[in-house]
Amino acid sequence: MKNFPTKAQRRKAELNEKPNYRFLEFVRIGLFSFLIFNLIYCSKPQEETLFTLLPSNQTGIDFRNDLTSTGEMNILEYLYFYNGGGVAVGDINNDGLVDIYFTSNQGENKLYLNKGDFQFEDITVAAKVTGDGGWSTGVTMADVNGDGFLDIYVSQVGDYKGISGKNKLYINNGDLTFSEKAEKYGIDFVGFSTHAVFFDYDQDGDLDLYLLNHSIKKPEVFSHADTKFTNQDEKGGDKLFKNLITEGDERMVEVTSEAGILSSSLGFGLGVGVADVNGDGWLDIYVSNDFTEDDYLYINQADGTFKESLKEFMENTSRYSMGNDIADINNDGLPDIFTTDMLPEDPVIWMKSLGEDKQEVYDIKQKLGYGDQYVRNHLQLNRGDGRFSEIGLLTETFATDWSWSPLIFDMDNDGKKDIHVTNGIVKRPNDLDFVQYSQEPTPGLTDKEKEKQQIEMLPTVKLSNFAFKNEGGLKFSNASKIWGLDQLSYSNGSAYEDLDNDGDLDLVVNNTDHEAFVYRNNSSELATNRFVQIDLRSDDKNIFGIGAQVWVFSEGETYFQTLSTSRGFQSGTSTTLTFGLGNSEKIDSVLISWNSKQIEVFQSPELDQRHLFEKGQGNEGRLPTQKIDSVLEIADILLDWKHEEKSIIDEFRREYLMPRRYGTEGPALAVGDLNGDGLDDIFLGGANGQPSALFFQDVNKGFNKVENPFFEQLKTAEDVVAVMEDFNQDGHLDLYVGSGGNEYGRGEIYNFDRVFLNDGKGNLIFSMNSLPPIGENTSTIAVHDVNGDGYPDIFVGASVVTGNYGAVPRSYLLLNDGRGKFQDVTQSYFGEEFRPGMIQNALWTDITGNGKKELLLSGEWMPVMVYSLNDRQQFEMLNISGLEQPGWYFAMSIIDVEGNGLQDFVLGNLGLNSKLKASQDQPVWLYHHDFDGNGQTDPLIFHYMDGKLVPFASRDDLIKQIPALKRKHDSYVSYSKVKSPKDLFDENQLDQASKYQVTESRSGVLKNLGNGNFKFEPFPIEAQFAPIKDFKSFKGKDGGQYLLGVGNFYGFRNDLGKNGSQPLTLLKWANGTWKNLPIGIPANDYWGEFRKVEVINIGDTPHLVAVRNNGKPVFLKINP
Repeated sequence: MKNFPTKAQRRKAELNEKPNYRFLEFVRIGLFSFLIFNLIYCSKPQEETLFTLLPSNQTGIDFRNDLTSTGEMNILEYLYFYNGGGVAVGDINNDGLVDIYFTSNQGENKLYLNKGDFQFEDITVAAKVTGDGGWSTGVTMADVNGDGFLDIYVSQVGDYKGISGKNKLYINNGDLTFSEKAEKYGIDFVGFSTHAVFFDYDQDGDLDLYLLNHSIKKPEVFSHADTKFTNQDEKGGDKLFKNLITEGDERMVEVTSEAGILSSSLGFGLGVGVADVNGDGWLDIYVSNDFTEDDYLYINQADGTFKESLKEFMENTSRYSMGNDIADINNDGLPDIFTTDMLPEDPVIWMKSLGEDKQEVYDIKQKLGYGDQYVRNHLQLNRGDGRFSEIGLLTETFATDWSWSPLIFDMDNDGKKDIHVTNGIVKRPNDLDFVQYSQEPTPGLTDKEKEKQQIEMLPTVKLSNFAFKNEGGLKFSNASKIWGLDQLSYSNGSAYEDLDNDGDLDLVVNNTDHEAFVYRNNSSELATNRFVQIDLRSDDKNIFGIGAQVWVFSEGETYFQTLSTSRGFQSGTSTTLTFGLGNSEKIDSVLISWNSKQIEVFQSPELDQRHLFEKGQGNEGRLPTQKIDSVLEIADILLDWKHEEKSIIDEFRREYLMPRRYGTEGPALAVGDLNGDGLDDIFLGGANGQPSALFFQDVNKGFNKVENPFFEQLKTAEDVVAVMEDFNQDGHLDLYVGSGGNEYGRGEIYNFDRVFLNDGKGNLIFSMNSLPPIGENTSTIAVHDVNGDGYPDIFVGASVVTGNYGAVPRSYLLLNDGRGKFQDVTQSYFGEEFRPGMIQNALWTDITGNGKKELLLSGEWMPVMVYSLNDRQQFEMLNISGLEQPGWYFAMSIIDVEGNGLQDFVLGNLGLNSKLKASQDQPVWLYHHDFDGNGQTDPLIFHYMDGKLVPFASRDDLIKQIPALKRKHDSYVSYSKVKSPKDLFDENQLDQASKYQVTESRSGVLKNLGNGNFKFEPFPIEAQFAPIKDFKSFKGKDGGQYLLGVGNFYGFRNDLGKNGSQPLTLLKWANGTWKNLPIGIPANDYWGEFRKVEVINIGDTPHLVAVRNNGKPVFLKINP
């Protein structure tokens, strides 16, 4: 291990050696203090920012990537015309200073030699690395031939519309000159290259090559997703090359097909990154694909081949995936993945830009085998259990407009990695007014004249790049302005590196039609954060250790990076790793995984220094593992049944503006001993067209299906909720099944709830006359003896009116006559038709402590409501402090958090991982009214963007629902100016509308403070990843209070996107707060869309059973 002094250390040493200078400086300040005192009132000093943009006359870097559009070559002829150039940094002459190489599309590339102190010299011509005038795209530096000097590989577009470029490999001669040898090495590819990454995929000690290319076929024409396995595109498909240098042959051979790499015309590759995403010690590949094709996640099979496994690891990805970066965002030692897309942050641009596919197109793509893709940046958080949770919406990093290069690095050395995103395009082809115009006939114009007119019509908007400061706890803030990174530009490739050796990471950006940005990082001057820099030296042909994984352990914290010289978009970083360590006082150890076979640990390197770690000089180590004391484990329970959704109605075609489906609320679940043998049995409610199922538990802890002819006869119902109760008080549990699904209208027989009476032997007999013919979309059932006659009565809550989202359905109170027959007494007890809201949950409990149970209700677009039975035998709503915040409450359950005898309530909400986020300051609104008088009510959702209350629906969807609005907003520009509901409708219409709001999105607990007061306390951030649909609390073997939330919901409109980032949430109450715990089970053993969870005893051992929509039940053993 060798140490190198940094610039910061040298500066400190110089000051310490000159005490007289420091004294004179103090005197000077004293003499001029009066002058400074007066000047401070005359002019406000400019506050120094974290980054300073350095002018080209200071740095010597005057590179520009200027583009000239022609009739033959423009954005309509070549969609990637304005994708711009890349930038790579690396020390080409091993002098300890990082040099910079820029690529140009229509001009010469440039290589700048770092002379120190941000002085650079253009040595391009002398170094012979101009790019030969080709259309250069990506660039990366790596030591391809293993001689200890970094080589340069440049990707180009060639053999297209007069462009004759081919990829270049500049081999470093060690004397500041290079020799172009791509042909010799077999990688002088001619086609549509975007970028390349060098890495040792087969661990033979040399650097192989993944070449990222892009198709040029029309993206609007898409075939079945499976064609990617058979279709080969020689010029646009990706390639994999194996390096033969360790075999004594200085060349590479293509192994694309035999290695399992897809190379079809479906792929529009714009980003590639490598890391060990599954923790097996072998490097995997992530590819960002633009347009229809899914991204690729290639898992290294450790035998020279890869398996494309995206859908096994991720629920959804970016729609127009551009660049990507792979790094550890939350310091858990695992690589996370960030991809960029095109969603604007500015509501004005958003409302006039092409966004998500129309719902019907999205559905077609699903049927053709494509995955779930949404137009927004995606931050994939590595769970360490075989899956990723996508949390871009939660972290507020999802909208950075037309984004290219994401870089994840610690910009302020506080120990937490931040995110920088380049942004902008010269001409915006997704402008909807342009799209509309381009589809209209233009008589009298030739094709070229129309094309010219279209190009002139394209909007030109410069935007600033984005910098997200990592605040910790998966929270980020936009620091672009306060960090000095908010210059307006069209920025493309970017790279970070410590250009002046002062211990912090500087930033370089390649711009279109503007000089490149060179930013000096001022962290070392502005803060006292510590750092460590690490160089690696291997003893094989991969001398710089590219692909190695490095963990720095310091005072209980873990800092992790993978050494890769290709990152972001068409760009690359150097071979030196910089770790910001915040206020750490020491480093405990550094662990390096050179490959799966050799792992070494180096003890206690010094802070604030640059260290060289040589392979073979450390002590033997092992990959870090997370020790999890699991509270739950998958139980091996045999129960052969799977819920199979068979929706017969396309809800979104029937109601264009409803935000989610209600036809996928099942399955229903009920647990109890139906046959009196002392063992818990299970009822599972089927989807429309699927019979329900009943399983009796046997003494061997298995379950046997019990045939019931009524289930087959009644299978057209959508079973969403069920409860077992002895309704006729004969000592045997009966069954109530609630039907919903939003498929049938009110009063239709298929929507009727059902009662099954137990004959005493476990046979459930359908009681046709037990219930009045109600037929609402039942969502919840709550049982309680309301009139005190000893027979359980039923409250039935409904969630939605079929075909009329936003209308409040009727809910019911049913009184039991003692024989299992129920009478509708709603009006008697509530005084009118009871329509409290879009109910999801109902509970009977004594919340007031008066010895009588109250009725608690919660649901969507409503707060928690409490109804108490007064002396007149009428229910009246109580005003209870702390329950005022309306939410999207999908779940509600009773729990005594602190064991003080006071009932608290846990609430499952939408969570924070959604475009719809609500707060008291910025609520989400639902307006419900027949705005155009056509007899159909219109549900309009408004939410805040940039302080403006804007409609969530696109102009197209809104006009489809309310055609009259086309006259008022005849263009997308006009629609983009809508800043409140008043810009769409007049005061009279808005006054007549029913209005609902949500001010709380988070799941949490309503804590009972006593004296009728409650306080909402949100759960930890990990519990906000996805909607929570049900809860169950249980005691652990340690006596602790645990809470399991089940969720995920895939039924949102595609412009909201499916939310499948957290199927199970495990919380523990400890030291006065809820703590999130890892599930400790491989995620693919239970992943899915959960609806209900219940405690069930298997024999005499407590378990949990959770049911999934379109899936099998999952049994979890408690306290294994």
